[in-house]
Order: sequence, then C-alpha cells, then structure tokens
Amino acid sequence: MGIRGKKAGRADGPQPLFHPARRLTTMQAKGGVDFDASRVQTEEETMSRHLTIGTIGATLTAVALVLSLSSMAQAVELNPAAVAFQTPDQFKWRDPTDQAATNQVILQGDPNKPGSLYININKFKANRFGNAHHHPNDRFISVIAGAAWRGTGSVVDPAHATRVPKGTFMVDHANKVHWDGTKEETGAYLITGIGPATNIEIPKVAGPWAGGDPSAATIKLPDQIQWKDNGPNKTVTLAGDPEKEGLYVQMLTWKKGNFSRPHFHPNDRYIYVLEGTWWVGTGNKFDPDNLTVPMKAGTYVTHFAKGVHWDGAKADEDATIILIGNGPATNTRVEEAK
Repeated sequence: MGIRGKKAGRADGPQPLFHPARRLTTMQAKGGVDFDASRVQTEEETMSRHLTIGTIGATLTAVALVLSLSSMAQAVELNPAAVAFQTPDQFKWRDPTDQAATNQVILQGDPNKPGSLYININKFKANRFGNAHHHPNDRFISVIAGAAWRGTGSVVDPAHATRVPKGTFMVDHANKVHWDGTKEETGAYLITGIGPATNIEIPKVAGPWAGGDPSAATIKLPDQIQWKDNGPNKTVTLAGDPEKEGLYVQMLTWKKGNFSRPHFHPNDRYIYVLEGTWWVGTGNKFDPDNLTVPMKAGTYVTHFAKGVHWDGAKADEDATIILIGNGPATNTRVEEAK
C-alpha cells in the first residue's frame, strides 16, 4: 500500500521504488516537496500500533480484574475469637525434615499431661512396624491417609494384621496390647484421647503367632460405619455422646450446596477436614458466596466456645470433617443480620 497525499512532481528518468525507511531526495528542480519518509507511517503500521495498544490495554484490564477479585477473596477474614485454623503446610512436625519412619504433630493439648484432651497426627512411611505396646487410657483413631495394618497380642506378625484404609475408625482400649505398621503403602492417623497417652512397650516375643486379643482394639472399616442421613448432611457418632459431658468423636459430611446457619456451641470443638473443601464463616451475617473461607482437606480448625460461626459445602462438592470435643455440644442459633 502506497503513501496517500499530494502527488509529487515528476523527475526525469525512471523513479526508484519507494521504501518508507528511505529518506527521499529533494526535488526542487521539478517543484517537488522536501519531506522525510521515515516520519510517515503506512496504514499497516498505524493499524498494527493501534492493535498492540489495544491488546496491552485489554491485558492490563484483565490483570486488574484478577487482582481485584484476589483482593476481595483475601479480604474475607474470620473472627479469631470464633475460629482459628492451620493448613497442612503450617503444621510443626517433630521431624521438620520428614525423614523419620514415624513423624508426629501435636495439634491440641498435651498427650503427656493427665486430664488433657489431646489431638495429634502420626504419619508412617511404608514398610515399617512398631513393637507391641499398650496405653494407660483409651485412644480414638481415625485413619486420615493411606492405609496401615493393625494387630493385637504380644507377637508382631504382619501376616496376621488387618489392613485399615483411610476412613477407618479404631479404638485402642486401655492397657490392652496391640501393634501396627505399614506395608507397601504409607499411612497417617488422627489420634485423640485424654492424657496421659504413654506408650508402654512389652518385651518382644518371637512367636509363633498364637492369635490376637479381640478385646484389645475395636476396628470399624469405612463400609462398616453406619451414617445417619439428616437431609442437608449425614453424621455418625464414633465415640462418646455429644449430648453428654465427656469426650466425643463424630464424622459429618455436608452435602454439596448446604450450610448451617449462624450458631455457637458451649465448648471448644476441634475439626479435621478429611475430604473435600469445607467453607467456614463467622458472625451473624449469613452470606456463603462472599463471607466464607475455604478449608481444604488436611486443614485443622478450632471452633471456640460461644464463638458465632456457620459452615458447609458449596455446590461443587461434598465435604467430610472429623469433629472432636468435650460434650455437651449443643447448637444454639443466633439472630441473623438482615
């Protein structure tokens, strides 16, 4: 495409082809005009520049929108007097390098202190078994990752162990000998109880295996857990009674698209997110779309006594949590903000 403008006077002889990068000569003898072609843009150049500017503008607008939405999401803050939480990357493991065959993080209380409600996670690398042992008090265990193998009695014999996959619930009964470990899979337990939780090993017994002790441990595999369907959610009480004083353990699955309304409990409650994303809000304004914070699987949450909160699952997936606390765990609704 040529340059549009006033036609120049004709010079003698053939004319060189025009190139916009070349500087044209002065044609004074023929009445020509003196101009610099480097200062003239072709229509293609002009259009290209306009398109480039438009693309940059659109990109900047999109970036600004993303940053704005991100800022809005980050602006949602939970009332720290009602709810606190730790994501898995915030856990303080006993072995920060995670090289130990068995690693542990204490999430609540002190397992060595008498009368203390404690919660900890023990995770195991593959192909390890511990020695036979017992504890002075009952321990309540949820398998939260992988699969472990459990046995009872004084002889540790993996060939006679029971596989306990994620979702299994177990009770180690006080002063009863048991043992556990892993085979080709890794595993992890969420353990709770009332301290002290001393691990008392017994002298090793070579065998042969003479049978286990059915009274030493209770095991409920995932397909043996009997859920109660409540409509928007389903629940199961695994230990204790949440309506009475004392330690209780429950599991609760929020069906997608369902939430509780603003409420509080008389005592602290401790929650581990087992599967899905659990959404939590605080205060008496109920607005799941704009006032909730996502708690992804593996997050540990505390609901403080009398702190107003509400929670549930959004439309894309169910969310399953493990609930631990000291009863009673009554649910008291509050008047909602309009």
